[in-house]
Amino acid sequence: MLIGDGYILIIRIAEPQSDLTDYKLMCFNGKVECSFTCTNRNTEAGLHVTFYDRDWQKMPFARHYPAEQAAMPKPRNYEKMVQLAEKLAAPLKFARVDFYEINGRIYFGEITFFPGNGTEEFSPEKWDYRLGEWIELKTILIAK
Repeated sequence: MLIGDGYILIIRIAEPQSDLTDYKLMCFNGKVECSFTCTNRNTEAGLHVTFYDRDWQKMPFARHYPAEQAAMPKPRNYEKMVQLAEKLAAPLKFARVDFYEINGRIYFGEITFFPGNGTEEFSPEKWDYRLGEWIELKTILIAK
């Protein structure tokens, strides 16, 4: 991925993998505050969604899908993913920026503004509110 002069060029050269881990970085006010992984998508166990704080410590909640019991190792290129996500999300109040790491290389997935269509429940529910509090809304200007 190349970023410069207001343009983004995305080149996808991923080899087919049986079960890729999605690394989804949640940016609040342009900064990565937490991330989550999507694992076991194509297995009998089914999709697992596991949240990590900025220091890659497993967070104590789930969202719609079960979390992995054991924490996953931090991806080798996590800090570079954070840099890229923060560059892409810099002007935004909230965005989730997704990556894959394949054979030591970072691949861009997508950017979304409404993860889970904004409808996936948190357990315990207090984490839905806690993450929502991370969005700084008082600086939004409303055009007249």
